[in-house]
Order: sequence, then C-alpha cells, then structure tokens
Amino acid sequence: MSDQTLAKNKLVKEEYSYVLVKDNNVILTSNKKGIESLLNNLIEGKMILKGTTVADKVVGKAVALLLTYGGVKSVYGHVMSDCAKAILDKNNVEVEYNRIVPYIMNEDGTDKCHIEKLIEDVEEPIKAFSILKHFLSNDASLTGK
Repeated sequence: MSDQTLAKNKLVKEEYSYVLVKDNNVILTSNKKGIESLLNNLIEGKMILKGTTVADKVVGKAVALLLTYGGVKSVYGHVMSDCAKAILDKNNVEVEYNRIVPYIMNEDGTDKCHIEKLIEDVEEPIKAFSILKHFLSNDASLTGK
C-alpha cells in the first residue's frame, strides 16, 4: 500500500482530521480542527514533515504553504481549494483530493476562513509560517477551518 493510500484511508475510515505517514508507517494522527497540529509540528521541527505524506480533511492555501515549507512529498485533501492545489502543484508535491472548492469557508459557511484571510496575500511558505506561528502564539484557537 502506498503512503498516500495509507494516509487517506486512515483519515477517512478512522475520522482523523490530520494524518502523517512516511515509509508506510503512520507517524502522527490528530483529531483537532484547524491548522494547529500541523503548525505545532513545524514549530517543533521542520524536518518531521520532510518527505512525508499528509492527509488532511481541509487543505486551503495556509495548509498548502505550510506543507510546502515542511517539504512534504505528497498530500491528500478531503476538501482542497483551487489555490492550495496550485501551490502544491507548483512545488512538485503529489496531490490527490476528494473535492475541490474555490476557497475554504469558515465553520458556519458565511465567509472565507479567517486563517485563509490572514495569509491571503502571502506567496512565500516561510512568510506564511512566520505569520501563522505569530498568530498561534497570540491566539491558540486556530480552529478556523
């Protein structure tokens, strides 16, 4: 079984929000909403993501920039934005998704996700990481997917 298939199956069948796989081993799973788990992985050490496969329930621009910054090789997004796909494609990350959307909405579906708004004009992965890390330190509720 490929890393991407393993990550995707774990995400969908076991209802995780985020799964990290490398060399056919599940390294990490999370049930937390938002980008907090991914961001914390990068804060703890960027190398944890290098060469991994990630499956995430929602992959928007912020997640795509963070995954690119972390050096992942493959991403499955249950829901993925057009912008996220473009960023991942541009950075030669293998992409698979269940559903593609124009952008990621907030939880109540009334507006664009506040995390996506925060990095709307950002194109550089390291800059997105810096902005989101600062935001996390000031507002621990990064559950805005």
